[in-house]
Amino acid sequence: MTDEKTWDFDEWAETYDRWVDSDDPVYARYDDVLDRVAELSGAAPGWKILDIGTGTGKLAERLLVQGAKVIGLDPSQKMLDKAAAKPGCRGMELIHLQEPFFNLPYPDEVFDAVVSTYAFHHVFPAKKAACINEMVRVVKPGGSWVLGDLIFRNGAAEKAALERYDWMEDEYFARIDELSPVFKSLGMDLHSRQFTPVTWVLWAVKPGRD
Repeated sequence: MTDEKTWDFDEWAETYDRWVDSDDPVYARYDDVLDRVAELSGAAPGWKILDIGTGTGKLAERLLVQGAKVIGLDPSQKMLDKAAAKPGCRGMELIHLQEPFFNLPYPDEVFDAVVSTYAFHHVFPAKKAACINEMVRVVKPGGSWVLGDLIFRNGAAEKAALERYDWMEDEYFARIDELSPVFKSLGMDLHSRQFTPVTWVLWAVKPGRD
């Protein structure tokens, strides 16, 4: 793709929770993915976690119940309004940010973990490396970066899936073989676990100080 798309996330706000709880194949094992991301984040009382693309707060609820302090960023105010209305999201900080993966308004190394689910595939491919660098920047040494999304091992796997599954949209899917070198340059190893033919959880730990 050479042209960057414009997304209207507000239009999904009313139906998002129903979609992810439906039998739509895009969201197969959705709860399993969010549970694993929450687990890998290490969420615990006193932990400060940044949830990028928090949407209606489905992941944030899992982090909050573990006692973590959660800040959720999202480009859709209507999504954030849905999250704010949920008892399970009470106490989290919700911030409307048009490009929540870019230029994070926080100093270096302030979060115990940075997490994101089902949002990174909206980031234009040429910007993904810069986004990872920005997310890792705000993670404390020893903290975690965790992502759950529609992802592929490489370009061939993506091409095969788009040809095989007529319900797949052609979006900006991350590829593990392209992300791994980005993490290597940061001194981090990228780990992965596949949940469905098109869904993965990726994670990496920022090196601690000697």
